[in-house]
Amino acid sequence: MFNILIACLYLSLQLFKKLSARSYCKTVILPQKPVLLENVAIFQPILSGDASLSWTLESNLLILKEACFYWLVDDEDPVGHEIVDELIKRHHDKNIVKLSFPEAPESINPKLFKLNAVLSQCQQDYCIVLDDDTTLPEPSLQMMLADLAHCELVTGLPQYREQGDFYSRLLAAFVNNNASFTYLSLLPYMKPITINGMCYGFKREQLNTIGGFEPILGCLTDDLAMAEHVLSHGGTIRQTTFIQLIATSVDDAKHYFRQMHRWYVFANILFFKQNNKTKAIIFSLHGLPSLLLLSLWFTLFFNFSVISASTLLITLIVRQWIIAGSMKGLLLSVLSESLQTLHLVHAFMSKKIRWRNRFYRVDSNSQFTSIKK
Repeated sequence: MFNILIACLYLSLQLFKKLSARSYCKTVILPQKPVLLENVAIFQPILSGDASLSWTLESNLLILKEACFYWLVDDEDPVGHEIVDELIKRHHDKNIVKLSFPEAPESINPKLFKLNAVLSQCQQDYCIVLDDDTTLPEPSLQMMLADLAHCELVTGLPQYREQGDFYSRLLAAFVNNNASFTYLSLLPYMKPITINGMCYGFKREQLNTIGGFEPILGCLTDDLAMAEHVLSHGGTIRQTTFIQLIATSVDDAKHYFRQMHRWYVFANILFFKQNNKTKAIIFSLHGLPSLLLLSLWFTLFFNFSVISASTLLITLIVRQWIIAGSMKGLLLSVLSESLQTLHLVHAFMSKKIRWRNRFYRVDSNSQFTSIKK
């Protein structure tokens, strides 16, 4: 009986999150007049290594034909230069600015190092920071630009392309099952406190009035740093309901767990910086459901019965219908959801992360120590 109560509470919270997200979506006002893309700069820090890099960069060129693309490449990335040069040659009619950068100084974020340099060269009024594995549909861009009339920082909603091997699909299941639930379900009850680092935008002059990227160059992540930077100066963040498509690959189990660990370490840092009311809202909608599901699994393993097995199975099926409206991807969805508590506990126990080829012990976004492997 106790298991059934836990299952009902878990499913009620999942349904409440979906209804909350829908409630927020109904408040969105679609843009009436599109912004001319000639006045939009797309900043893309580029690092080779992903097989779909050329395809993704070219897709954005073809979708956002009139925008100005700033492609920011490392000096020591010959493959990246080769891909960019070929695309510039193939699309000579497009507005593309290629900039090459030396290695960022010690304790300076490489991505922010590039963004800080290009900001001073940009002439467009609107700036979009777009990861090199992300495709931005024009309706999503227009929604972001319209929202910048009412805020200082706007962010999109990530959606991974379901492709690649098992671990790539597992990561996609985590993001796609949780993006709208995580970002949108909170918004009827609190203002946005962070952004999606794959895609965010701002007005150039507004960012320059608070120092541009300069004050946050020493921060480890640009998304959390940008959000805190804008909010600390009295600015506001808008979360759009429109998606951006991400195409990336996960090499193996180690790569998957490293990525999840990094996300959860910074999620914990963000959580503990909030006031008690905000913590209570976040825990109720995101922390508690994971604990309830974990308790159902524990009961199954340590006190197995037909009732406990049936309760868990029915719970997982109903959850899938709430989230996706179908049984497609059920196994990956269930595995992704069930692993969340493990990732959370791991992030509490270890603050050591791998960022590209470097290892850090992270105390906060601006307080971290470079360590050996």
